[in-house]
Amino acid sequence: MTTFYFVRHGKTELNLSLRFQGGDIDSPLLPIGIEQAIQAGRYLSDISFDVVAVSTQKRAMDTANYILKENNFLDGLTLQYHDNLREIKFGKREGVEIDHTDEQTDHLRTRPDLYDPTAFMGETIDSLVTRSTQTIEKLSEEYPDGKVLIVAHGVLLITLINSLVGKEKAKWREGGPLANTSITILEKENNQKNYTIKSFNDSSYQTKNEEA
Repeated sequence: MTTFYFVRHGKTELNLSLRFQGGDIDSPLLPIGIEQAIQAGRYLSDISFDVVAVSTQKRAMDTANYILKENNFLDGLTLQYHDNLREIKFGKREGVEIDHTDEQTDHLRTRPDLYDPTAFMGETIDSLVTRSTQTIEKLSEEYPDGKVLIVAHGVLLITLINSLVGKEKAKWREGGPLANTSITILEKENNQKNYTIKSFNDSSYQTKNEEA
């Protein structure tokens, strides 16, 4: 059985300003985002991961680094970086302030099966899930009895997780958005197709912080 620990990156400047932050843009972690990552690392410090797979975007790589600095089992750990774990691409909307009255924004959040980013040259939900699933399936094959840490992004993770557990496309955003540095644990039995959720969007380990 492979156990996956999915972690969203820490809070960034673009998160705070409520702007689209997709696969073609990056933004520094806020001080609270760094603290969130450190706390997540402490929470996971006694788990001996076999591999850590990280998006090639800086906010995810920085989050992973802060998490791993707290881990007690770094000897022999394999660290991988994957373009397939980058956030969904928002095309011309990258960095633009989010308009919550926009139809496609609403579809992205509530009905991903209706989401059509053609007008702003964005990436489709199907493309996002296909590429991210390829990476997860490959890791489950390579580490059939392993513990795998995934550090990536909000839209990618919630759609990927819901797809992996067998939900229909219309429900791929169900339960989202994931909190920054929240931890979701999935298990994959070697002879099973779908994954089982053991813990979802857990940020209970975080101490309260007044900074937004």
